Amino acid sequence: DVGQGDATLLRTANGPPVLVDGGPPGAAAAEGLTELGVERFGAVVVTHNELDHAGGLATVLDRFEVGELVHAQPAPELQAMARGAGIPIERVAAGSALRFGRLRLDVLWPPRERFADPSPERNADAVVMLARFRGWSALLSADAEQELTHLDPGPLDLLKVAHHGSDDAGLGSLLERSLPRLALIGVGADNGYGHPTAATLTTLAEHGVCTLRTDLDGTSGVFVGPEGMRAWSERGPPGCSG
Repeated sequence: DVGQGDATLLRTANGPPVLVDGGPPGAAAAEGLTELGVERFGAVVVTHNELDHAGGLATVLDRFEVGELVHAQPAPELQAMARGAGIPIERVAAGSALRFGRLRLDVLWPPRERFADPSPERNADAVVMLARFRGWSALLSADAEQELTHLDPGPLDLLKVAHHGSDDAGLGSLLERSLPRLALIGVGADNGYGHPTAATLTTLAEHGVCTLRTDLDGTSGVFVGPEGMRAWSERGPPGCSG
C-alpha cells in the first residue's frame, strides 16, 4: 500500500526479489519493503516515468542493493541514480524476458517500435509483463489498459488491474479469455480520480474475480504453491483461495 500509486513485490524462495514500481515520491514503498524483510533486489522495474509509479523508486535505489534497473521508455533521474551507484540498466520491450531463479518475466508491451515513436501519453507505453512461476501466472498491467494493448496472455491466476482500476473497455474481453481468480488494485483513498471506477469493479464482479484494493484492504497479495493459491491482506483475511 503506497497510496495513489503502484508497487508490486515478487518474491520466491529460490531467487532474488523483484520490485515493479515504487509508488509516489517518498518512503512509503521503501518502508513497506523493509517491514516485509526485503534487503536486496534482483531487479527494480520502472514501468513508466510517472510520479505515482516511479516517484518512490529514488528512495528504493538509495536504500537497497539492486541488481539492475529495468525500463522501456526513459526515466532520466532513475537512470542517472543507477549509473552513479554502478547499477546495470536494461531496456526492454515486447519479446524481452527476464529470469530470477524460477521466476520468469515476459515483457508483452510496449512494442520496440515505440522507442522511436513514443506515445504522448506515458501510460500508453508502460511496461506490461506476464510473471510465471511453477505453473502460476500473473499479468502486471501497469497503467496500460487492455483497450489500448489488446493483449492475449492466455489463462491467468492473478491480474494486477491496469491504471488503478480506471475505466477499460477491454477489461471484460480480457477476463473472458484469461479467467483470473484474483485481481489486485493499487489505489489511494479519496484519490480524486474516481479510481477504481464503478464500471471496472462491476466487470470484475460479473466475472467472479475476487478483488483486493489497497485503499480498503491495505498491503495485499497472494501466496502460491503446491497447496494452491491463498490471498491475504493486512486488514484481515479476504476469503480468496483455491
